[in-house]
Amino acid sequence: MNQFKAISLNLLIPLFIAALFAVILYYAHKMPEILFDIVVYLFYGLTLLVIWVSWHFNRNRFIFVIIPLILIYLGFEYFSAKKATLLFLYASMFYPLHLMLFLVFKERGLFSFWGILKVIFVASEIALVLYLLYYPKESIETYLGIKLFAANFYPLKDLSIAIGIFVLFVMLALILFGRYLMYATSFFALLLTFYAGLYFLKTPHATEVAFLAFTTIIFVLLIRESYRLAFYDELTALPGRRAMVEDMAKLGRKYSLAMCDIDFFKKFNDTYGHDTGDEVLKMVASKFKEVSGGGKAYRYGGEEFVILFPSKDTSESFAHVDTLRQQIATTPFSVRNKSSTKKIYINISAGVTQNSQKDKDPFAVMKRADDALYKAKKAGRNQVIKG
Repeated sequence: MNQFKAISLNLLIPLFIAALFAVILYYAHKMPEILFDIVVYLFYGLTLLVIWVSWHFNRNRFIFVIIPLILIYLGFEYFSAKKATLLFLYASMFYPLHLMLFLVFKERGLFSFWGILKVIFVASEIALVLYLLYYPKESIETYLGIKLFAANFYPLKDLSIAIGIFVLFVMLALILFGRYLMYATSFFALLLTFYAGLYFLKTPHATEVAFLAFTTIIFVLLIRESYRLAFYDELTALPGRRAMVEDMAKLGRKYSLAMCDIDFFKKFNDTYGHDTGDEVLKMVASKFKEVSGGGKAYRYGGEEFVILFPSKDTSESFAHVDTLRQQIATTPFSVRNKSSTKKIYINISAGVTQNSQKDKDPFAVMKRADDALYKAKKAGRNQVIKG
């Protein structure tokens, strides 16, 4: 999958959720009022569910993101008008930066050293905002209300908009460079949704609907992340063995598959170290992702990969696997040490076969492909053999 397609697919889901809630709000006058009466309860219920699922799956960044959002909403509801106005000001400036930080912070466990530091950081943020609310400083409010743009973004201050633009650019950079892609695209949509909720503060139900959309995006991201953890290999980002078994159950009456293996990988690990070996696996996996002919690659385990070719016979899949072998064999890999950089070349061997009436299941086909892979190894490696 190319980078543009990956970005588009990852952006589509959170932006669709945000757009769906925007359409609901736009047609609010045509909808029963009871629907909006339960929005607040849905928001509270979904936030509690997000916290529970985040805790259960050790995805604590969402806990640190959702708890301040709940406090912001409670402040809007129950603070006096003056305090709520100040909370609006500080939330519009601090929370986007808070989102950005917890996007780039790594998951390290809630009760680890770094997890405790995050708890202290969030508690300090909340304490600072509460202090500014209960002991307001006119000089600070004047400074934060500085005029930066010719356009008027009321009720948002210009500094809030400037901070939002900065955070958006950071998130866009992370998206374009493929860092934390699933997270960065969702947090990008979260930021837009949060600002929309603040900007349309005086529109009936806008803030409640925006905050519910915000929480829904996080919940869907949690589901997608859980799926990724279950079905994708963390090192190579290829689908793993569980995903392969699921896809095998969907194969039609005609298909072929290839068993592939990196040549001399153990020797490479022993010579250059496991960290460099992991980089080789990532490089090879990036080539497997681009396999042509409608094939889909999986990391089977260690240095072994499987490619499924639905509706393809052995001859068709052989040509695509051999092209892949050549691409890998001609791609230099740089090995760095203290004094120099050495370019080496990685080779793979593969066995390809297709299903027949005698095969009880796809694993019987895989066994024959594995036998063909063994023959390729015995024949000198760096080649593809038909089973």
